[in-house]
Amino acid sequence: MIRAVVLDIGSHKGYYAAYALEHGARTVISFEPAAANVELLERSAATYRGRGADWRVRPVALGATRGEAELHLMGSSWAHALHPPDSWAEHEVGKQRVPVEATADVLAEGSDVAGEGGRLVVKVNTEGEECAIVLGTPAEAWESVSEVFVEVHPWAACGERELVAHLEHAGLSRLPSAMAPVLRLRREATGRGGRHSAPS
Repeated sequence: MIRAVVLDIGSHKGYYAAYALEHGARTVISFEPAAANVELLERSAATYRGRGADWRVRPVALGATRGEAELHLMGSSWAHALHPPDSWAEHEVGKQRVPVEATADVLAEGSDVAGEGGRLVVKVNTEGEECAIVLGTPAEAWESVSEVFVEVHPWAACGERELVAHLEHAGLSRLPSAMAPVLRLRREATGRGGRHSAPS
């Protein structure tokens, strides 16, 4: 995580973002569409920015393409989803229209912020949208990413095999993960001066 730029996709209230900054991340860009979560997320980010941290908050969802979507709001703040399983209907408390940014554009932005030789780390926890985010984004768009963590949900439209294959096609290699539902893949260093030669 040291001196990395981190894209925190599905930031919730910012727990992972705060962890990343506490462990040496240079910049964190948080993506969270639920308005109530964004309000709390922004408060946390403002506190860190007051101490000199570079924590940016974007109130959007991510997907394969830019547009808008309907976010289903649940009683639990972590469970808001664009495409929740049918069994969650009893927990739904409302809906919110949200902007969606194309993941490829976000990855390109993160790469620009990281700069030549910098590390770009991507975390995805989006309650079932991992298929649209990962598989809906061309493999070449992931080639600027040094390390990626993807939480896989059982109701998603794809499984871990497809997600891993797509990211491996982009040159990332699977590593053991500390959490069973979370995929972890990392790019090997490409040599002196290479885009991914920074230490992990």
